Amino acid sequence: MKINIWLCLMILCWQQLTAQDSLSWQVTERYAADYMDVASRYAALFSGNRQQPLGFSTQNHQYFKEEDYTIGRLSYGGIIYPNISLRWDLYRDEIVMLSPTNYNIALIHENFDFAEMYGYHIFYLRQDGLAGCPSAGNYIRLYSGENLLLLEKSTNVLQIKNESYRTYYYFSLSINFYLQKDGTYYKIKNCRTLLKTLGTHRKELKHFIRANKFRYRRNAEKTVLQVVKEYDKLNRL
Repeated sequence: MKINIWLCLMILCWQQLTAQDSLSWQVTERYAADYMDVASRYAALFSGNRQQPLGFSTQNHQYFKEEDYTIGRLSYGGIIYPNISLRWDLYRDEIVMLSPTNYNIALIHENFDFAEMYGYHIFYLRQDGLAGCPSAGNYIRLYSGENLLLLEKSTNVLQIKNESYRTYYYFSLSINFYLQKDGTYYKIKNCRTLLKTLGTHRKELKHFIRANKFRYRRNAEKTVLQVVKEYDKLNRL
């Protein structure tokens, strides 16, 4: 009788330990699966190439806004990554990420969806077959309306000057605007081409420009953006 009771207690204890071990393994496996899922998603970020140095000194830097990295939001390969250290090389048109090991990683264009930094939405424009489509590359989406898409393309062009028998290199910023309207892209060079491209509401838009003292040469981005917004608002009335 005592032996039977002892055997029953042994079997019960073994069952409890087995259940605890099974639960422990399940928890471990779940954490491992979660870790592998996160690791695999972030591993895609490091599949780009290390950014190559210029190989020469310049008097200014080639990056958008600042040479230092800024914290931004990145969509890469369909996955959104918050709080990523990013910068945009305007000379080579590369979105560059700082890895946890302090490597400068140039992201692959094919996997890059968009980045948000300095309050701008930057995406990779691929040739879409529409008339006047600009060349593929990274663009700022300034505004998107019902039948409007306003893009900004910033480029740093390498310049050379010679002074006192020495050669100096520096970057000159070039900014172009493209307005997609009714299935066609138009390059905006000044207020005149902007108003011509928009077509309607010219009188109201001219008054809007004068009332707000917009000057294309003084602040082209603000002028184009606000005029396009006003045009879209007038169309909705």
